Order: sequence, then C-alpha cells, then structure tokens
Amino acid sequence: MINNILLNDYISNSSDILSLSKDKCFTNLLNKLDKNEIINVNSKLIHKNNITYLEQFIFNLDMYISFIKKYLLLNQQEVRYIIYLTIYDNNDILFDKEYYYDNKDKYIAGFKNMFISKYLNNYNILKKYIKINKYNFDSLINKLNQLKNKAHFYFENINKNLPYYIEIINYLENTSNMCV
Repeated sequence: MINNILLNDYISNSSDILSLSKDKCFTNLLNKLDKNEIINVNSKLIHKNNITYLEQFIFNLDMYISFIKKYLLLNQQEVRYIIYLTIYDNNDILFDKEYYYDNKDKYIAGFKNMFISKYLNNYNILKKYIKINKYNFDSLINKLNQLKNKAHFYFENINKNLPYYIEIINYLENTSNMCV
C-alpha cells in the first residue's frame, strides 16, 4: 500500500521513505493510522479533494525530509540517518490531519520542534556531566554542518552507552573551530 503512494510524482523522497519502511519502529508508526480515514484538502496544490490518512502521513513525512535536506549540508547517508533518529520523538506533526499547504507555518514549526527534540533530550542528560552548549534550531544546524559525518552523535540514544557519548560530545563541543 505504501509503495503505491511512493510512486506519486509529488513524493520527492521515495527512496528515503522506502528505506524507513523496512524498520519495525516505522511500521509501528504506520499502525497508529486509520488507513481508511479520509482527509479533506482545501488548497489542492498537489492533491485532489481528499486523500487517505496514510497518504497524508507519507506526504507529511516527505515534507519533513525535504525540510531537513534543505538545511543539512551533509552527505546523504548522514542526513538519512539523522532523519531516522529524529522521526520517532515528538512526531505529532507527522500525524497532523491538516493539509500541509493549508498551514505551512504550523508544519515548519512542528518540523523544527521534532528535529530538535532528540537533541534536547540528550542535552538535558549530558549537561549534568559536561559543559555543553544549548543550541536553538538555527545554531544546531550550523553546528551539525560543521561536524560533517559526526553530526549524528547529537541525536543517537546516549542512554545505551553514556560514558562513550560524554566523551564524544565533549570532544565535538570543544573542537568547534577545528576540523573534526
């Protein structure tokens, strides 16, 4: 069912979404949807009058991926991994039933919030152990773009190996002006 949606011309990130669809956590996200529910579309820039809730979710995810790709100047593998790490926290915007083009500002705010959520969770843990900067969305994007292929460390699940991440993030925080 999802594959048919990914074949539509308006989905720009089909390969990224297809790679996510192989993940059990992503399947769990999809299971939250009433796939028969219909969403009314007012602006009709891309879609017809109505789309299914599954189409809406995939379209929202596609817009999120495009949003992140617009800001992150990293290799595609790093960007794809960061997207994977950020879609499972504070992701209510992906489930929103209001059509993206009917309230684009709401979606952009939601995407920023979803993107920064995992980082802020990690920040709140790490600040107890090391001196770490608290970044807003724009400053975090700048920091990540400087880090290149080490940017994902700010989003990983640090609870699994806290001493390791304390060392890594401490290093990344203190080498901001050097090549890392």
